[in-house]
Amino acid sequence: MENFAIQVVTVLVGLCVVWLAQFLSKKYMGPTRARGRKKAQARHHFVKGAQALAKSRTCSGKPSEARSLAKEANSEADMAIMLDPLDAACHVLKALALEQQGLFPAALRSMDVALSPEVVKNLTPSEMSDALMKRGGLLLSTSKGRRNLDAAISDFQKSLEITPDNVKVLCMLAVCLEKNRSYAEAEKTYVRALALDPDSDEARSGMARLRP
Repeated sequence: MENFAIQVVTVLVGLCVVWLAQFLSKKYMGPTRARGRKKAQARHHFVKGAQALAKSRTCSGKPSEARSLAKEANSEADMAIMLDPLDAACHVLKALALEQQGLFPAALRSMDVALSPEVVKNLTPSEMSDALMKRGGLLLSTSKGRRNLDAAISDFQKSLEITPDNVKVLCMLAVCLEKNRSYAEAEKTYVRALALDPDSDEARSGMARLRP
C-alpha cells in the first residue's frame, strides 16, 4: 500500500512538472515567438518596399509607372510599420516613398517618427546620421524664408557630430548657411568639404557663388 501511494505521488509530481513547463512555455515563449514572426513578416514587407522604391527611382518608362512603384513601396512600408512600429527603417522607407511621390510634408512627418525618442534608439549611429541628413534635406527643400531652415541646420550639424567627414552633409549645411546669409560660415564649411574632397562639384559651385 505504501509503495502504491509513493507511485501515485510520483505520477502527480511528474504531471505537475509537465503542466508547469507547458504553462511557462505558453506564457513566455508564445509571445516571443509571435513577436519573432511579426518581425520576420515586417522585414519581408520592408524588402519588397525597398525593391519597389529602387525600381521607381531607376524607372525609365512613363512617370505614371514610377509613381505606381512609389505607391507600392509606400503600401509595403505601411504594412511593415503595422507589424513592427518601432523599426525606424520602416518609417524611413515610408518617408522616401512619399518623397518620391512629391509628398514632402508627409515624408517629413514620417522622418519625424523615425527620429522620435522611442524609435530612434533602434538605429545605429551611422543610420542615425543618414536619417538626420535625410530629414535635413526635406526641411531644406520645403523651407520658405527662414521657415524650416534653422531646423535643417540643426539636423545637419547633429549628423556631422556622428560622421564629421561626410562631404554631402557639409555641402547641404553650407547651402543652408548661405540661405541664412551666414556667408562666412558657409565659406568655411565649403572649404572643409573641399579639404576632404577637392573634386566635389557641390563645394566648388558653392565657393564660386561666394567668391565670384
